[in-house]
Amino acid sequence: MSRLLQKRVPSPPLDSGRPSFSSIRERDCDCAQSFTSTKISSYISLNQQGNVQRRQSADEIAVLDDSCSASPARPSSPKVSTSSPSSSPLGAPAFDSSVTWISGGDRYDEESHSCMKGQDSLLDLSTMQLDDPNMNMEVSGLDMEGGADMANTVDMRQPLELLPVELFQFVLEHLIVDIPPNGIDRRNVDLVSLNVTSRSIYGKTLEALYRRVTIPHSRIFQKFLAQIEAYPVRGTWVHRLDFSHLNPISLFSSVSKRYAARNLTSETLLRCLDLTPELHEFLAQDYIDSDLSEDVLRKVFTGLPKLKALDLCGSSSISFRNAFTSLVARPLPTGDWPEYLGIERLSLHKCTSLTPAVFDFLLPKLGNLTHLDVAGTGITDAALHSIPATACLTHLNLAKCSLLTADSVIEFLAHHPAVNHEHGLVFLSLSFDASISEIFGESDVSRLLNIMPESLKSLSLKGSKMSQSHLPQLRILSRHLEELALGRGLTLGDVGALVVPPQSTSADIRGTSGDKAWVQPSLRYIDLTDMTAEIFDLSYLYLDSRLLDPVTAPLEVIEVSEDVFKRVSKSMGPLSRMGWRRSEIGARSWLVRGGVPSGSRPALAVGSFAMENGQRPWKMGAQSWGMRKLPVAHTKVGGMYGSYMFGRKL
Repeated sequence: MSRLLQKRVPSPPLDSGRPSFSSIRERDCDCAQSFTSTKISSYISLNQQGNVQRRQSADEIAVLDDSCSASPARPSSPKVSTSSPSSSPLGAPAFDSSVTWISGGDRYDEESHSCMKGQDSLLDLSTMQLDDPNMNMEVSGLDMEGGADMANTVDMRQPLELLPVELFQFVLEHLIVDIPPNGIDRRNVDLVSLNVTSRSIYGKTLEALYRRVTIPHSRIFQKFLAQIEAYPVRGTWVHRLDFSHLNPISLFSSVSKRYAARNLTSETLLRCLDLTPELHEFLAQDYIDSDLSEDVLRKVFTGLPKLKALDLCGSSSISFRNAFTSLVARPLPTGDWPEYLGIERLSLHKCTSLTPAVFDFLLPKLGNLTHLDVAGTGITDAALHSIPATACLTHLNLAKCSLLTADSVIEFLAHHPAVNHEHGLVFLSLSFDASISEIFGESDVSRLLNIMPESLKSLSLKGSKMSQSHLPQLRILSRHLEELALGRGLTLGDVGALVVPPQSTSADIRGTSGDKAWVQPSLRYIDLTDMTAEIFDLSYLYLDSRLLDPVTAPLEVIEVSEDVFKRVSKSMGPLSRMGWRRSEIGARSWLVRGGVPSGSRPALAVGSFAMENGQRPWKMGAQSWGMRKLPVAHTKVGGMYGSYMFGRKL
């Protein structure tokens, strides 16, 4: 099957209200705060020099990634070379040619010829499956050429085919790709290659291809919908529908062309949800908020009985607000709303257009809630306290909820059964932008610190008013906290008192220590973005403070403001000599321990402190520190969620 190669040409200006798309993903390495950023740079258009018509399934690349390489392009022919295994085309299984040739000769026998014909037919099947969404992909309905002869002549199966289903599913988990490749390249290349090796493996892997569906652009959604409409049983295999990587402007150069395609609309999305009754996780974002109609939202909340995780991050369009408002104002066509919904993890992060009435109606019905992210929304004190006592919150993000009051939040955290349970809170964000408003004063912070549970691993009090009087309480919390975002009013000396042993500090720091027995803090991340460049004294940091010394390990990430980062960038020598480096992505910047060469060995490998990749069960797939958005599904960080988690200011 021939493939026409298109040259990149400058794209016309995009007449869209959202002219760019930014995706942030974590690098697969052990260095903390290591990211890649993918941004739209150009769009593929028709070749004006020739009369070549672009195919709908061509492997266009419409993004620029600063570090990640693109997935292998589809080969021009799916036939397997019989010269050597290394000559197999990328994306196709590299069969061992030694089993197909007769020893000492250059002809292969009839049985080997049948095997090779069967393999070629399976590879043809793989290409046809990816190209034609309306094609019958059932093996029994295909003309397998030599496949039938192969099945009759070769009855011996390989050890991989004999594995129990449970073990085989475990192998498949390592092949499923949560994050799609750049642009609109092929996805799940390894899994598709395995899928076409034999009939028995095909039957086992086909379900894995549908279990977690990621939609990077609308054409993939159109193909996926065509498949589950043609074969409804495949829709029952889908457990996750992920739109967090969707880029609506990667295929079309104008809004009118995008709408004319009608690939992803509220109608097609509703049809898709009707065909996926076993859906467990629905992950959306602001680029599809106009497609989240009242009918779609009603289906999500009441028509998917097994739905456990719902993420509507960033959805704030007028149509989304009107749809949600109408949903909670009208009774269901089938009767009243159920007393409780089955959703356990809910993210309405930065859904800024939702009215308080939405939260007043929705939160009392979430009796199984464990994760709640309502950062930047209009949640009220009454709505917060309306969360059922049966909920068991472990992750709570109330950042920038301007309608909340300090007394109400403290009362909720101190006495509400939803947060006072045997498991306890693990993640709590009460961050605010101090330049806009101050919710927690100095006395409020004292009350908050006194009620923090020992289960807590991440605490953000950014924007609050702090003083040295809070250091004893913070020092006790730092014994089990791994992330801590500090407020205004502290100095670098105060921060050093939290992580530097008293006998190793200067006299002013020793004087603030109230503990006779020093316990090494477990802090790995500290947010100091509330410290202005005037307060963040670089001379003290490099010369007098021991904040960057090995004695403060396991501390490995210090987040700083933009102004401080610019000053640090001008004096990189001292920072490098102390074994630290800079890292930045989007609007955020960090000082990170390790990763800088020290002599003949990297700093990561020297000393008694061993760096790690930062993965924790409570992070649900993220490995970097200081996430601003709560994940609701166990998956790698990427797409728009990566941007909200690590690339944006509060």
